[in-house]
Amino acid sequence: MTDLSRPHLKRAIVNRLDAVAREHRLGHQDAYANRYSMRSDDDAPVEMMFEKDPDTEPHLWVLAEQVASIPKGTIPAEFYSKDDLYNVPAKNGDMQYGRHSALEKMTWLGKADLVRFTLRSVADLDHIVSVLMQAQRRKQTET
Repeated sequence: MTDLSRPHLKRAIVNRLDAVAREHRLGHQDAYANRYSMRSDDDAPVEMMFEKDPDTEPHLWVLAEQVASIPKGTIPAEFYSKDDLYNVPAKNGDMQYGRHSALEKMTWLGKADLVRFTLRSVADLDHIVSVLMQAQRRKQTET
């Protein structure tokens, strides 16, 4: 566990993310989340969303298939299936998205299976980013 307080840890994580990735085309939210994109060493698109809200844990959301090689238990994580999207009714009768709203319109993360890591340190982030940098481009299927 880190010796940094949550606000200091979150600031350090945002600084590192700003150094290794670019702001997503959708931009950052003012208070709640930062959205990032980058390319892996194989030129695969990579998206990340970090919850910077001071009232939440330091959560990093990533595409599940791109971090499958991280052994369970190495970094606290929770899997979120795309099958669970839009399963809960909203007050207006529509179906709710069911995840952090900053994810919904992201190209790769919006409707995919995701992993939400709870970062304990910048070292946790560095480990995840090193795995994301190994992501392979999806092969095009023949039609």
